[in-house]
Amino acid sequence: MDKLSFPTEVVIFEVGPRDGLQNQREFIPTDKKVELINKLVAAGCKKIEVTSFVNPKWVPQMRDAKEVCARIERREGVVYSALIPNLKGLELALEAGLQEVVTIISASESHNKKNVNRSISQSLKEIEEINRIASENNVRVRSYIATAFGCPIEGDVPEEKVIDIALALEESGSYEISLGDTTGMANPIKAFELPKKLFKRLKHATLAVHYHQADGMEFANILASLQAGVPVFDGAAGGLGGCPYAPGATGNVATEILVEMFNRMGIKTGIDLNLIKECGRFAKSICNSCITN
Repeated sequence: MDKLSFPTEVVIFEVGPRDGLQNQREFIPTDKKVELINKLVAAGCKKIEVTSFVNPKWVPQMRDAKEVCARIERREGVVYSALIPNLKGLELALEAGLQEVVTIISASESHNKKNVNRSISQSLKEIEEINRIASENNVRVRSYIATAFGCPIEGDVPEEKVIDIALALEESGSYEISLGDTTGMANPIKAFELPKKLFKRLKHATLAVHYHQADGMEFANILASLQAGVPVFDGAAGGLGGCPYAPGATGNVATEILVEMFNRMGIKTGIDLNLIKECGRFAKSICNSCITN
C-alpha cells in the first residue's frame, strides 16, 4: 500500500452512549450514562451520539433520553447528537437543545421495515422533511445507511442501491452519510470500492463508515476505507452495541482500539489513548450483559 495515500488525521464519531448501550437488557442508570459521556469528552471525543429519541416501548434503554441531554456537561467545541427515527424524535431533540440529529435508513427493504417500520421510499420522504425542519432550526443532520454492505435478511445489497440512497440523502440536506456494516458482512474490497464510487458521485456531503465486529475483519475493512479516502470512522467505547433488529448483530468497533491503531500509524485523532481506554473499561463496567465478540 502507498503510505502517501493515508491522511495525517481522521475524525472518530463516538456512538457508545447510544449504539453501545441501546440493546443492554437491564436499564443502565442515567447518572452512569451521563458519566460515560463526560468521560468521553474529557478523553478528547469531539463528536458524540449521546442517546436516541425513540419510543421507549421499542428501545427501553433510551427512555431517559431527555434527562441525559439535560444533565451532561456541554463543552464548547463538542457536538452532541441523538439518533431520531422520525419527526417526533426531531421534535424532542430540538426541545433538548441538540446541535445535530442522526437519521437512519436501511439499504434493504426488509431491514428498514423491521428497524423503522417503513419502506425505503417512505423513510426518504420523512428524512427530507426532517432535514427541512432541522435546517430552519440551525440543526445539522447526519444520516446512517444501515445494511450498506449486506443484509442479514436479504443477503447481498447492490452497491447502486446504496449509492442512490446516499445521493437522495445528500439532496435532502444531510451533511454526512455513514455507511453501516450492521452485522459485520463487509469485506475489504467492498470497504474500499463502495466509498470510492460514492466519492465520485457525492457533491458536498462527507462520508463515514460504521463497522461492527467481524472476528477481526473489521480492521481490514477500516484500513481499506481509510485508503479509499474516508475521513470519519464510527466507534463505541468498549466495543459494545449492535442493532436490536438485526439477527446476528455484533458489537461496534471499539473506539480505544481505533485510536491505538491510528496512533501507531501516525494518524492523529485528537483523543487521548489512556483516557479512551479508561472509557472503554467504564462502559463495560456499567453493562450487566455486554454484547461483544
